[in-house]
Amino acid sequence: MVVYRNMLPLSIHRMNPKARSLYRIGIGTAIILLLAPSLSVGAAPAPFYEDPLPRKKTIQTIGFGSCLRQNRPAPILNTANGMNPDLFVFLGDNVYADTTSPDEMKAAYLKLGSLDSFQALSRTAEIHAIWDDHDYGANDAGADFEFRQGAEKIFKWFWQMENRKPYAKREGVYASFLYRTSGRFPIKVQLILLDTRSFRSALKKKSWWSFLFSSGNRGPYVPDSDPEKTLLGKEQWDWLEHQFTVQADLRIVASSIQVLSGANGFETWANFPLEQKKLLELAVRSSGGTIFLSGDRHFAEISALDYGGRRLYDVTSSSLNQPLFFEDEHNPLRQGSRFADSNFGLLRIDDSGKNWSVRMQILDEKGQIRIEEIYRP
Repeated sequence: MVVYRNMLPLSIHRMNPKARSLYRIGIGTAIILLLAPSLSVGAAPAPFYEDPLPRKKTIQTIGFGSCLRQNRPAPILNTANGMNPDLFVFLGDNVYADTTSPDEMKAAYLKLGSLDSFQALSRTAEIHAIWDDHDYGANDAGADFEFRQGAEKIFKWFWQMENRKPYAKREGVYASFLYRTSGRFPIKVQLILLDTRSFRSALKKKSWWSFLFSSGNRGPYVPDSDPEKTLLGKEQWDWLEHQFTVQADLRIVASSIQVLSGANGFETWANFPLEQKKLLELAVRSSGGTIFLSGDRHFAEISALDYGGRRLYDVTSSSLNQPLFFEDEHNPLRQGSRFADSNFGLLRIDDSGKNWSVRMQILDEKGQIRIEEIYRP
């Protein structure tokens, strides 16, 4: 999933062999693996996860965005690149390829890969990507999508995940990475990338008559508290619970759909309230702070929720080059205003003092700050 400096998608040219060395597990991990059998005598062995993978790159600024039409120019990627992000996270709908045809889906990715602005960003920032419904292959699709495995194969091909840890032997496109910042008082940052498509249960739809009484709630879905329903699937949940036990000062959790806001009736974590509660409780029980990143909505906003003694933020950035101007919607968690034109997000980590903070920003195509909040743990 990581695209390194001077590297483009595999369809354009080959991987830099030096990049592979960064994926070694390290001496410490190897020793733990060797000792593991003797440490668990008489007990069922705990699952081993190759991630979080430690990265040598130090970071200070993280860019992110979603919803990119591959057939349109994307000058906003040049604007984002001009902010010198150390990482850029594509949050889903990175192409619009609603199809079950492998050739058509590959063509969509090749079109994205041919954009000069995408190539320039890929050369200077380390790239991560998760998917949403339109690069998954069908609107609002979940685990029952017929082309799920084919779409995953193509996604991993384009984003260079095919033969890389932890993706190579894993179903789905989720992963976790560890970084350090480079300031006077560096902190440890964990980037957690979720797959909200591959294992998601069917959504519960509104009854036809309920549309008559859902003022301000235009979406087609309602919350479903069925304990058998899942958003991430058992294996990814087990993996995620482990990720929240990793020592980190700041966890950045990337989800293709909004985590906190659920007042609109569209796809959000609130469609599965038990799953949403489980995620929020993981966040507040863990060490360090948590910031959620999300996309999908074709507008940008920052939501905040006081939960379990912590203040949690969800920074939504959408879209990179396909804004949709429609009626505002109610979101009681929104901080300030929303922004509906083309946008991208930035997290700027300030570790110049002992009390670190994160400046959470939404910027427009000209690089002007449109929304800003400061996270303090």
